[in-house]
Amino acid sequence: MTSRRLSVIADPRKPEAVQLHDRMRAWLAERGAYAENPREADVQIVIGGDGTVVRAARANDQVPVLGIDFGQFGFLAHVPPSRWEARLKQVLAGRYEVRVDATIRVDLERNGRQLASLWAVQDVVFHAYVVPGNGQQMALLELYIDEKYLNPIPGDGLIVATSPGSSAYNLAAGGPVLAPGSQTFAITPICAHTPMRASFSVAESTPITLIQVGRFPINVCVDGQDSFDEFAPKDVAHIRADPRRFRLVTFPDTSFYGRFRQRFNYRIRPGHRASRLVRQRNEASTASTQRTSPGTLPAGTMG
Repeated sequence: MTSRRLSVIADPRKPEAVQLHDRMRAWLAERGAYAENPREADVQIVIGGDGTVVRAARANDQVPVLGIDFGQFGFLAHVPPSRWEARLKQVLAGRYEVRVDATIRVDLERNGRQLASLWAVQDVVFHAYVVPGNGQQMALLELYIDEKYLNPIPGDGLIVATSPGSSAYNLAAGGPVLAPGSQTFAITPICAHTPMRASFSVAESTPITLIQVGRFPINVCVDGQDSFDEFAPKDVAHIRADPRRFRLVTFPDTSFYGRFRQRFNYRIRPGHRASRLVRQRNEASTASTQRTSPGTLPAGTMG
């Protein structure tokens, strides 16, 4: 009998994920380790893709998430379905780590009054869309970093991403990948209509402000799951770190960089072998990566 209890959530749109959910639930119940309510669990097991992992974290940010990969990509949901039993045994034995990352709060204002407050685990995306009768419109956003005016950014929009969100839309738009423990947010223009297309990495404590100075309203979307569709001209967005954290279960024998290389096929020269002139740790994380043991509250962002 274990003292740890795990909840299980599956993407209902995927029959194989639902089948594994039933098997996993019975397996945990036999060991007295099943929790029906995720809020009462020590770890919530999520069977699905990265979107399902983020949805579970948004619903219950206090409990770490372990993702079983049934998605199209599987970066946050990093456990292959064939290894679920071995990984759950490790969790029940306490042989796991928790990566903790900052999340984003977005406050939208109009004429000094708050319009909406949004919360993002991965990213907040400001994006122009097709206006009936006027076609595809360009977004124009004034960017202020650390309360200093930087530039107007014309184009399709702009992304502000957290570390776990930096390998999603932010990367596709040409933004930087933020390693665990970097304690930074990425600010990346989307198809900027200017020779100046630089992305920025800023400290999580840095205030970010956007002023909408385009002709038409644009969309503000967080994590691809919640949105505000009428961010109008002269509206203001204040973006900062939220006290809530994203908690992802990882294991000592896995590496963020190894995962990145594997999932993105990150090989500039396929077939090239490492020189071995620098000593490596096989798959394990580097010593500089911050971690917290199960049940231990972290001092800040972890990797």
